Amino acid sequence: MATATRTRRPVAAKRAAPPRVWQLLVLDALRTWAIPGAAAAVILVAAGLSATEVVLPAPALAVAIGAALVLLLHLAEQPLLAEGAMARERAIGAAVAVVWFALCYAPFHTRLFPGAPLVADAQIGPGGKGLPLTIPADGHRTIDVLVEGRLAQAPNGAAVPVQYTLTLEDADHRVQTVSGRFEETLKTQRLGRRGQAVVRQTHGAERKIIPNATGRDLTVTAVTLEPEDAPPLALWAYAHPLPGPVVLAALAVALLAAAIAFDRRPALAATDGALTYATASVLGTAVVFWTSNAVQPDFRTLIGAGIFGGPLGFGLGALAWWIAKRVAPLPR
Repeated sequence: MATATRTRRPVAAKRAAPPRVWQLLVLDALRTWAIPGAAAAVILVAAGLSATEVVLPAPALAVAIGAALVLLLHLAEQPLLAEGAMARERAIGAAVAVVWFALCYAPFHTRLFPGAPLVADAQIGPGGKGLPLTIPADGHRTIDVLVEGRLAQAPNGAAVPVQYTLTLEDADHRVQTVSGRFEETLKTQRLGRRGQAVVRQTHGAERKIIPNATGRDLTVTAVTLEPEDAPPLALWAYAHPLPGPVVLAALAVALLAAAIAFDRRPALAATDGALTYATASVLGTAVVFWTSNAVQPDFRTLIGAGIFGGPLGFGLGALAWWIAKRVAPLPR
């Protein structure tokens, strides 16, 4: 009687269990939404802390600007975060991100934190009060002067605008004048959806950029106020932290050219020049942010700079990207 022998098949090696759907969704969410969500949350928290005066405007604004730059970097380098991205491309992208962040954040930081003052809260006025005032500007070709004043009072108690003029003299006895106006305006402010209220806004401080051709000390020799019985002025002076316009223009062009070269890499073809657009928009915003006469920039100053400077920079970046694609098209 033949006995049937059963051959035992070797136990197959267990295959690695494929990732579950929820795991794929979590990983994709972390790669796609975690950084933008965290950046947006940081911006909102910083704005809220500044609006409620829990944190000073300058630190809160610095944190919000940094978060906004991180958000732009994420949008520009998102293909490098995908699963199939090469390690070499990711390393290059990380290095570019660090350098780009530092260069784009620097002009905002120097505007928010000007450093130690050369002159602090010097009281000057007509009739020789506090004059002559020497500004120790030795070695500085440009000086940032902050002038603060108070409005005059009419006999009936109304606020009277004040026109001021400062006369400055350099080491070679060349004279230059700086003038401005302090006033109170009435503006309509919305309250809720339908309510409106008229509020008084006082413009009592201005920032002036003073060239110093000799690179030596400057002297405030005279002050003129209209009306003459207006309260004296308070003056602060800081060393201008940025280089000259020619150097700034060269740095901006070099940064934009580097962004175009980075965007032309095949690994970033899907972004279609996102870093170029971001760089140009940030540069335009920085120019308006720096040239504003706000003594202490706040979120309103940054928003205004983004509204006016951002689109202008974006347009220039779009033109530069269009030219780059026509001059050096990517190989298929």
